[in-house]
Amino acid sequence: MKIGIDIDDTITCTSELIIEYAKKHFNSDDDNFISDILRAKTIEGELLDFYNDYLIEMVGKYELKTDFKEVLEMLRAKGHRIIAITARGYTVDKGIIGATEEYFKRADVSFDKMIFRSVEKSLPCNENSVDLMIDDSISVLKEVSEKGIKTLLFTSINNNDADVNFDRANNWNEVFEYIENLV
Repeated sequence: MKIGIDIDDTITCTSELIIEYAKKHFNSDDDNFISDILRAKTIEGELLDFYNDYLIEMVGKYELKTDFKEVLEMLRAKGHRIIAITARGYTVDKGIIGATEEYFKRADVSFDKMIFRSVEKSLPCNENSVDLMIDDSISVLKEVSEKGIKTLLFTSINNNDADVNFDRANNWNEVFEYIENLV
């Protein structure tokens, strides 16, 4: 099986660190204010400046989700091909792709393929014959599922209260069990 996996808040603990940095950058402890800024539909102005200033530094500090590395190794041992599919680099490049590749190299994590700048993830999913896409973004999974690709929502700070019709996994051990039940 070919499995597509998003990076931010699926493979790595991302939002928590971004929020920490944003509170310092925007000089605010107002969670609603910070949330509104970070959820902007377009990355421009002050938000673009924020990412330009801190993204490379943050990427180096992200932590892998608990059990991700072990589950990745078990999936690959069972013959699954793993493709990291991320939007990283579509707005703020300035080394983000290289920093991401270096991060995974230091973490001793490898994928069969890494695809960057994928805002519409259904395109690389189709082009690479992905059977299952795992992501924390509800909108991404809607788009991908409309193309007939199986999806799995990874619970994150961005969707933990959402009532959705997608299958959901709360951690990487649940992802492994889900995939085992598919094959």
